[in-house]
Amino acid sequence: MKLRFLLLLIYAFTAQPSEEVKLKLESMLPPGVNLNFYEDAQIDNFYALNVANNQVIYISKDFQFIFAGEVIKSLPSGLESVNEQYQRKLILNLLSEVPESESIQFMSENEKHSIYVFTDVTCAYCRIFHSNIREYLDRGISVSYLAFPRDGMGGSSSENMKSAWCSSDRASAVTQLKLGKDIAKASCKDPIAKHFEIGKMIGVTGTPSIILGDGQMLSGYIPAEDLIKILDNG
Repeated sequence: MKLRFLLLLIYAFTAQPSEEVKLKLESMLPPGVNLNFYEDAQIDNFYALNVANNQVIYISKDFQFIFAGEVIKSLPSGLESVNEQYQRKLILNLLSEVPESESIQFMSENEKHSIYVFTDVTCAYCRIFHSNIREYLDRGISVSYLAFPRDGMGGSSSENMKSAWCSSDRASAVTQLKLGKDIAKASCKDPIAKHFEIGKMIGVTGTPSIILGDGQMLSGYIPAEDLIKILDNG
């Protein structure tokens, strides 16, 4: 599928980081805050660190200064978030490791764009999104669902999503759940917990959360006619 190819193509870390530098940077983080990756920042003499659930901070290369805040770059075309570039990089990295077989796919016959959507089967706006799935497909947008049970693992939503992902007809099963109907219980080696952890790592806090091919994340329900404009305009 196009999206997976783009994720693999776009995502590329810079030179292999120094283990000594990595350990020093990790020692400067508060307890419990994980370092996802770091690289030379666009700000001279600083490292950019992606930490925790896709947050970005900056540490000087002499390890004396820490800056936590939004960095904006002024370009001839306008202002651009530097933080978002590092956030998109983590998203692309993690999603490139998700096999296509782990998502529930609704494929457009005339695909122009493909997106990932972190979804919950009980979320009202997820249900509205899915009730209009044909509009997205008709506009050339293929949709791959990833699971993000809002009540966490072990709740009724995650259990129902496990059954949907383990169904012999996953597309039909997730559709029935989003209509508020029951489906047959099923079990298998499902990816629900994996999707949930990836969602938390990249900063998903609600559903639906839409991931574009360049790693941009859009939160909330976006009608097909508005989403296609976003996608077409890059």
